[in-house]
Amino acid sequence: MARDRRASEEIQQRALGAMVTDAFFTWPSAVNIAFALIMFFLVPHLFIWWQPWFWIIFGVIAEAIYMIATITDPVASQQAVSRMLMERFDPRDIKNQSARTRMQKALEYKKLIDEFVSRQTGAMKVSLAQTANEINDWIERIYILAKAIDTFEANTVIDRDRRAVPTEIENLKRRLNVETDPGVKSGIQEAIEIRQRLLDNLNSIANSVKRTDITLDNTLAQLSTVYAQLQLMTTKEIDNSRAQRLRQEIQDEIASLSDTISSMDDVYQYKGYQSALNDLKAEDAQDAPSSSADDARQISRGGGNG
Repeated sequence: MARDRRASEEIQQRALGAMVTDAFFTWPSAVNIAFALIMFFLVPHLFIWWQPWFWIIFGVIAEAIYMIATITDPVASQQAVSRMLMERFDPRDIKNQSARTRMQKALEYKKLIDEFVSRQTGAMKVSLAQTANEINDWIERIYILAKAIDTFEANTVIDRDRRAVPTEIENLKRRLNVETDPGVKSGIQEAIEIRQRLLDNLNSIANSVKRTDITLDNTLAQLSTVYAQLQLMTTKEIDNSRAQRLRQEIQDEIASLSDTISSMDDVYQYKGYQSALNDLKAEDAQDAPSSSADDARQISRGGGNG
């Protein structure tokens, strides 16, 4: 999951940059700068020993204190990361309508959770901000799953082959039933087996996508449950087992999604699919060039792009 870690680190870095920019362009920051400049010109010698440039140093120190306080605020940090999530995991990048809708709902729940956290105070606010921050990884994995569905649906070659290969198998079986020559029958049987392996791998990919679709539904329902549990939580419950169980549920869900993504990566490498295609090409190479061989080569090129 090195790719996921890089994406998460990128979001954190961009969020930090956004926090620094946001903190600088706020009215407290403007007051700090304006006060230092006004005092520099209007009251250059506050005391006998006071030098005008002391005001500049005072302004820089005051601004630094304000900036540090702002960027180390866990709630402000979490909100900045949330804004980066909205940009990085834009539902409009997802073509599949159902997956895009789920992504939108997931971001809506994340926004509601952030708003709920921002209304809290004290230790509860800090603790819930940490919990909300963990959900960022959850959102990231939902996006990855949604894009995986897009990857499958964009591969028109696989879709074509899932419809064409069963027909080829049936035609070969009919030929096998009427063929009398043992050598020819053996060749036809081998051709059937090669295409059956190809079909099995195609169906394995399709079934993986179906499981991904179900996983998106389940994880969205789980995210909704977490939001409801957060709203029911009180200050007294922050440090008790209920809060700990909630965090564990979030971590377990993230781990489960990571496992799903890892298994999908294996399927989407199309290793079994490519192996079956190579067998098909080898079979066609033994015969005279035909449209079937041309199709196999075209399928191979398309499968490699998947």
